[in-house]
This record gives sequence, C-alpha cells and structure tokens, in this order.
Amino acid sequence: ERRMEKKLNLPKKDKNGKSRLSYSQIKCFKENKQEYINRYILDKPFISNEYIDFGSKVGQALQTNNFNNFHELEEKVLRKVERLDEFEKLVSLDFGGFIMYGYIDTISKDLNKIIDYKTGGKNKELIYQKNDYTQLCYYALSLRQEYGITPSIAQVCFIRRSGNLYRGQQLVVAQEEPVIINVDISEKRLTDVYYETINIAQDIEVFYLDYLKSKTN
Repeated sequence: ERRMEKKLNLPKKDKNGKSRLSYSQIKCFKENKQEYINRYILDKPFISNEYIDFGSKVGQALQTNNFNNFHELEEKVLRKVERLDEFEKLVSLDFGGFIMYGYIDTISKDLNKIIDYKTGGKNKELIYQKNDYTQLCYYALSLRQEYGITPSIAQVCFIRRSGNLYRGQQLVVAQEEPVIINVDISEKRLTDVYYETINIAQDIEVFYLDYLKSKTN
C-alpha cells in the first residue's frame, strides 16, 4: 500500500508527536461529530455505562479463564467461546501521515487467526456483518505490515446478552450458543479499507483544523 508523504495534524498524538487514530475514533467521527469533539478534541472523560462494563467483564473472564463473576449457566456458554494463544495484542498500522493503534482480543501463535469478542442484545450481531465494520481489517493490515503475514481467518465471536436495565433486570449472558461471524479480509477489501481510511483521516484533519479556527476567531 502507498504511504502518505504529508504528516496529518489530528487531535490525538502518540508519544513521538505523530498523529494517531483508532477504529473507535473513526467510528465516533462518522456517527456523531459532537461526541467526537467532546471525546477526542476536548478530552472530556469517557463515561462508561453498564453495557460497556458488561462487555469488559466478559472479555476479562475470557482472557483470564476465570468465570467466578458469572452464574454457572453463563459460564457454560462462555466456555464454548474459542480462545486463541495470545490476548489483547497491541498492533499498529503506519500510514506515513498518521498511525493507527488497536488491540486484538485474541490471536493464534502463527498469526493466522484473529477473533474479536462482542456482546450485545437482540439482532446486535448484524452490525458486524456490514461493510462498515472494519476493525478486523485494520488488525489484518497491521499484522501484514509488521510481520509480513496476513491472517486467513478473522471472526467476530458474538455473545448474546439478556436482561433489561430499564426494567431493573441485571445484564447476563443469554442461554444460547455464541454466534460466529466470518469477516471479509480479502485482498480487495483490505486495499479498499486502507485507502478509505486515508480519506477519513484527511476529513478528520479538515474538521479538526476548522474547529480550532472557529475557536480562535
């Protein structure tokens, strides 16, 4: 893939002063500009919620193989989830003008298979079948850039959540099989995502610089 010559000026920088992006930053920028300003330009503290906390609790249990915080029926479901050799592997993808960082939930030793764990309610797994879910594409591109290996399997393992906070019900792991979604990381898709990301990063730079300008006027 072609590297950018021009260094972009984005709101977040890494320790070397290079602009950095993440999948969640891009997702936030696409979905909600005001939220993007709050979180990534003004650095307002991110307010977690019970849904996010529940996802973290599941991820933690899978990583540590410790299911003490779950009922035995929930544990039964979680034990069916595939766990690979390494967890929370930090990867970076250098575009030249900026760098992207992310953590792979679990990855095989030979880098051939990557899995991202997701939790959610009814029909929430459908978002991971859509073309704008690109998180695992970044991971695949990062591995290729860093190790010269492109994984052949990229999956979302979706764990259904049940319980309704509004009705005073606790969130729990639903009694159903984890849903496996194979993510397209074909050569064409990775190339498309790579160039699309450069365009998004340029849009973010314009947005950011306009925002700064509007504040000084």
